[in-house]
Amino acid sequence: MTADEDRILEQLGYSQQLDRSVTPFASFCVGFAVISATTAVYAGFGFGLSTAGPAFVWTVPVVVVVFALWAVIAADLAVKLPLAGYAYQWTSRLVHPGLGWFTGYLGLIGFISGFTGVAYTFSVYFAGLIGWNATTPELVGTTAIVLLVCVLINVYGIRLATAINNLGVLLEIFLTVGITSFVLIFVVLVNRDGQPLSYLLTSGETATSPYVFAWMVASLGAMFGLLGVEAPADIAEETKSARRVIPRTMFLALATAAAIEFFMYVTFLLATGDPAAVAGSATPIEEIIAAQISPHFADFVVATALTNILVCVLANMLVATRLLYAMSRDNMTPFARVFDTVSAKHRVPAAAVWGTAGVSAFFLITALFSEQAFAYILGMATIGYFGVYILTTAGMLYADARGTFPPAEPGLFDLGRFRRPVHVAGLVGFAIVMAALVLLPDFRPNLAPLLVLLALGFAWWLFALRQRIAAGTAGPRGNELARRREPARPE
Repeated sequence: MTADEDRILEQLGYSQQLDRSVTPFASFCVGFAVISATTAVYAGFGFGLSTAGPAFVWTVPVVVVVFALWAVIAADLAVKLPLAGYAYQWTSRLVHPGLGWFTGYLGLIGFISGFTGVAYTFSVYFAGLIGWNATTPELVGTTAIVLLVCVLINVYGIRLATAINNLGVLLEIFLTVGITSFVLIFVVLVNRDGQPLSYLLTSGETATSPYVFAWMVASLGAMFGLLGVEAPADIAEETKSARRVIPRTMFLALATAAAIEFFMYVTFLLATGDPAAVAGSATPIEEIIAAQISPHFADFVVATALTNILVCVLANMLVATRLLYAMSRDNMTPFARVFDTVSAKHRVPAAAVWGTAGVSAFFLITALFSEQAFAYILGMATIGYFGVYILTTAGMLYADARGTFPPAEPGLFDLGRFRRPVHVAGLVGFAIVMAALVLLPDFRPNLAPLLVLLALGFAWWLFALRQRIAAGTAGPRGNELARRREPARPE
């Protein structure tokens, strides 16, 4: 099957340069780690509780439906175009490289701001665990160390990165589920020192009116928690039997992460002893465990969560670098001739790894000048992801309408006659989420940095990239809309 995948890659215009060593299990682990159930719950629990009360937990099933729509859309495309750079490649080849640029650009914004924010979260929890009252510059410095460690792992090679990621995911699944089950059994079922099931239907005292709007805002916390389900598609050129494996691992990662997140939310809500103390805590899950079991056990739980958060940073950086590499390989980015190189020894796009780290460092430095500005940049993570979902889905509707969508192949995943209804439903759902992210009062400040970043991307397209595409020196290789005429450079 590896020879078949390499042949398909050649038909799409590229030679096999990356290390095709990712197994089905590693593919699943990448998808699961990018989502990171534990990171999502620790980041989203307090937000949901303060916004809509305990009933925020019922936003999770609704959000799962939205991401299930995206998962089947992405799987349908990953089977037909199994390429690094996933959505950039899909929209470039089936619509136009111009649309591909904006899709890939938003993807880079989402991935890079996302792993920067997760690394900063790691630093905050780490400081709390060791009792360190760290200042903002000290947290920034700790985050920079975390990012450097992940860079060095990714530069060494995908085999090491996925091996560490696989171990981290196994620990997350077994330890997280085990710890959560212990809390449920010990606090709720044995000591009966928690809340009744009816507590899950209450709105709390902090929810705004009308409640439906508070509940909708709270759903965005669950949205943050399931971003990145398409990550396995971005390492398609490094995955064995990619066209068969990727759809399965995407669906499995989404289902597993969603089940664990929902289980954790329900358990910690039911295990709440003093709702007022939990609602007023900056670290509500720690508060619950420390009060209901012991502070030492709470420290152990946080230490476990830190390993989960670390592999989330590692996996997000991994997929971000493949997107930058794929776009640079097609001469679509500034400094493309730097970022499109592949290490002959480790067979990874090392320059792209350092490139994404450089952008991440720029985002991180903003925290030294304004924590509020840094918070806005972090808001770009979700906006970037959903921008990719919207542009990709809209582009596929267009491609399907004009008959350029690739045909199905026997034995491989295909939406078939359900493709257009799924695309329409997905586009409506993604547009609603995007509107909330930029229009709801709680998120409206994100609009300013979004416009700045979009203006930068538009300027690059207008003054440089448009001419490259028109000249045929930028865009996917082997694509009649934008064929690169220069010979491939030897590495």
